[in-house]
Amino acid sequence: MDTMGVGFALLGTSNVKFISDNDADDIFNYIKAAGINRFDTAPLYGGGLSEERLGKLLKNIDRKDFILSTKVGRYRPYSEPIKDPKNNTSDWYDYSAGTTEKSIFKSLERLNTDYLDIVFIHDCDNYINEAIKYCLPVLYKLKSQGIIKRIGCGSNVAITHENFLDKTEIDILMVAGRYTLLDQSANKLLFSKAIEKSIEVELASPFNSGILASGTKDKKARFDYLPATEEVFKKVKKIEEICDSYNISIKCASLNYSLSHPAVKRLILGLVGQEGLQSNISDLDVKIPYKLWQDLSEIGIQMPIESC
Repeated sequence: MDTMGVGFALLGTSNVKFISDNDADDIFNYIKAAGINRFDTAPLYGGGLSEERLGKLLKNIDRKDFILSTKVGRYRPYSEPIKDPKNNTSDWYDYSAGTTEKSIFKSLERLNTDYLDIVFIHDCDNYINEAIKYCLPVLYKLKSQGIIKRIGCGSNVAITHENFLDKTEIDILMVAGRYTLLDQSANKLLFSKAIEKSIEVELASPFNSGILASGTKDKKARFDYLPATEEVFKKVKKIEEICDSYNISIKCASLNYSLSHPAVKRLILGLVGQEGLQSNISDLDVKIPYKLWQDLSEIGIQMPIESC
């Protein structure tokens, strides 16, 4: 299933219920059975715990049968609890050449592999110059050695990606939460640049941390990692009412919207059990009525490009 990949952040520590090894095995079996072979992690997630656990799950799969990515630049102590999922106080950022190279080889060891299909420079929004000057040359070197196949930028900030497209030669972007029913900032300039340069885009966090999956029924829903404000709830309510009038769930509309842009090759979704995974797959098979997008445009949501 080429339009969907899975992010394994929840195999690290998180602000939600810990996933046991047995549950992780079950979830991973559902993922494989669904034909999904695109997997993403990072040393940030649990300070290496996610990579470590994912490496065990991948142990008995032929390496050529999956596409694996990790990240460099943003880090956290091993198995550190998360108090603030947006900016945990113990996190640190390091885009130096030495740390980048060490991080790659630690990731290879944890993930039980001798190469990485993709490495993203992670959340360098406030360190763009350092990342380009020090981190990127190391990744280029490792790419020339075959240790890395593709190099990318991973961020929640559209302007960060735009900077990389303007100033560097990279292969892929992981854009988190910036082309959704609540935020279309990637469509202002970033996506046209990506198309122009033939740069692949993966769209992570199409639910903006959850509220576009649950809708307004979950009063503890999060938007961009933090508890949703009353203003966000009001906008989601309007979206929900329009979707309901077509008997389409807000989750279904959100997934289809985020995948609708021609720049977006696939969605990267979080870990869910069999029921949630099957629901996501089924939602992506739904044909959304053109009129629904028109109605959403009347409340300020850009029309999907393919529908225009």
